[in-house]
Amino acid sequence: MRKYYRRVIFSKTPLKSQFRFEDRFQILPIVSENAPSSPFARHFPLFIEYYIDYSDKDYPNGIGLIKEIEAQQVVEDEYINLLSVLSNHHFFKYRGNRFNWGVITPKEGYDKLSPEEEAEYENQVCTWIIGGYVYPGLKKDLIIDGFSDFKFPATAIISTYYQYFQTDPLDDEKKEITFPETMYDSLINYFQLSPKINKKVKSSILLICDGIEISDYKRSLAFLSYVSAIEAFVGLEYSDKEVEFECHSCKAIKSSPHVCKVCGKPIWGIKTKFKEFLIKYVAGSESSVVKYNKIYNLRCRIAHMGQLFISDYEFSLDNRKDSDSEWLMKLETLQIARISITNWLLNKNKACR
Repeated sequence: MRKYYRRVIFSKTPLKSQFRFEDRFQILPIVSENAPSSPFARHFPLFIEYYIDYSDKDYPNGIGLIKEIEAQQVVEDEYINLLSVLSNHHFFKYRGNRFNWGVITPKEGYDKLSPEEEAEYENQVCTWIIGGYVYPGLKKDLIIDGFSDFKFPATAIISTYYQYFQTDPLDDEKKEITFPETMYDSLINYFQLSPKINKKVKSSILLICDGIEISDYKRSLAFLSYVSAIEAFVGLEYSDKEVEFECHSCKAIKSSPHVCKVCGKPIWGIKTKFKEFLIKYVAGSESSVVKYNKIYNLRCRIAHMGQLFISDYEFSLDNRKDSDSEWLMKLETLQIARISITNWLLNKNKACR
């Protein structure tokens, strides 16, 4: 039995177009006379539509409410995460525990308030609020029995995709959502992965999305998430079977394709594999290799020596130059992860093995 769903998700760049991937899912703007908007909003609501096929074998007694909600969460998260990693845009949804204190902002901006309204807003008392997007008629709008027709322009596809990922990759409320020319083929190859490979790829994509979620306030952890996602793909690219152990208990290495440049002894070659992977799937210029070395060295200092980004533990205008450099390193690492995963997926023979 096939059931169609429409749900509200969010982006940090407005969606003014419609994108459908085959007949698997699509995203489109929310258009309703009752749908609220705000000049202060930096989370932009949109609809995602998809279906789930429920088999009688898996659900012989019918689909229970809890099982149906669980199935929806899995599918929604997969599609949202894919959109976030294969493009420059952060797609997300509010989780059930999104509560905080808050006050109301004017619907049309502070400059349009009357003196009485201004006094009312200045004397507000905060209240405990639940994060969400609702309006009269939303429940009815969420009920569909198939994909909505195309009522909006198709989402702009940008080429070349390297320029897409490298030129102005930041979300911005003044821009519109666009996708790279690789989006469609990347999705096709992703859904052709074997279950075993798909599980590993899905985990790596989730690492990137987790990093994006905390990027503004846990910068060191966000950076580690991006590097860890790349490392997971390195593990898919290079098998550990090429390493022979003297002792399987302590993992002492007997032979390896990689050796220490100083003493000549066999090593895991983790850093070498990391660089080789990015040379193959991102860029191989000398300046790029220098960047990869910096990324991996910083990763090691954070993971093994307790070094953090300066902006994670102190604020000082004297360190602004260093903080800006760290911010750029974090952003470059995110984009390198996006490009490497995109190119890995485009290599269909490798991805679908």
